[in-house]
Amino acid sequence: MWTHSQGGGLGWLTAVKTGNVRAVVTYEPGSGFLFPEGEVPEALPSSGGTLTAIGVPRAEFLKLTKLPIIVFYGDFIPEKPSDNPGQDGWRVRLEMAKKWRDTVNRHGGDVTLVHLPEVGIRGNTHFPFSDLNNKQVADLMSKFLAEKKLD
Repeated sequence: MWTHSQGGGLGWLTAVKTGNVRAVVTYEPGSGFLFPEGEVPEALPSSGGTLTAIGVPRAEFLKLTKLPIIVFYGDFIPEKPSDNPGQDGWRVRLEMAKKWRDTVNRHGGDVTLVHLPEVGIRGNTHFPFSDLNNKQVADLMSKFLAEKKLD
């Protein structure tokens, strides 16, 4: 399954509701981070609004640990709070994605989070799959799929 932006949350829900998902590839997910009840992190405030995670029953959450997941984020995400609501909203989404990755992996999952500038791929907008360097981004996805024997 492939998701983007606010569709990220729908992807997680689909993955826990059906056995038909073999992996999730998501670009800059911005919503619906699922955590086991009792392990939901505090909401993250930003100048763009507050981001809250969603608690689900442990049995549902554990379905996310049964499939490989890769999450990509591009550039232009501030490291510190910003008065720019658009950018600051993505700062907290990246932070929540890291908390989510760590929680899924702590429960035996297989989540990889790639912040593209940290791996030397720069110049990406909120649409890294359609930017001028989209082949580099696609190569990362292809490598992931090959490693998971899903290509």
